[in-house]
Amino acid sequence: MKIEIIIPGKISKHLLPAQEFYEEKISRFTKLDISFVPLGGDINTTDPKVILSKEAEYISRKLRERKYTLIDLWGKQMSSEEFAQYLDKSFLKDSELVFVIGGPLGIDESLRKKANEKISFSKMTFTHEMCLILLLEQIFRGFKILRNEKYHY
Repeated sequence: MKIEIIIPGKISKHLLPAQEFYEEKISRFTKLDISFVPLGGDINTTDPKVILSKEAEYISRKLRERKYTLIDLWGKQMSSEEFAQYLDKSFLKDSELVFVIGGPLGIDESLRKKANEKISFSKMTFTHEMCLILLLEQIFRGFKILRNEKYHY
């Protein structure tokens, strides 16, 4: 089993300890790769459509035609238990699960249309970096749920 998360940009240094914390916790359950791709440009000076298009190109290169789940504001909302079941069912079908998180401006419509599944964490908008931390936490929680282990951090 392997999970890959593809996300534009880099993680801010104030969130890096949280990323590392969850990477270590998840490592006992599955192999995890976080693939950062370049941002599509400076949001203050570059046309948003150009940024989204470039980021879609970078993400598509990483995807190499693989199936993926998009973390998206308009996706399906799930409880933690439902997300755990989603992980379980996904690994029954494939040995790899790929998640895509959009950049600061969201995600290009071409990637939204091709996603096999879309999951939303909330109706609220979060930064792409916070979405990464939330996804890591839910992946860890999901594995704990599937193994009937207690979870409280």
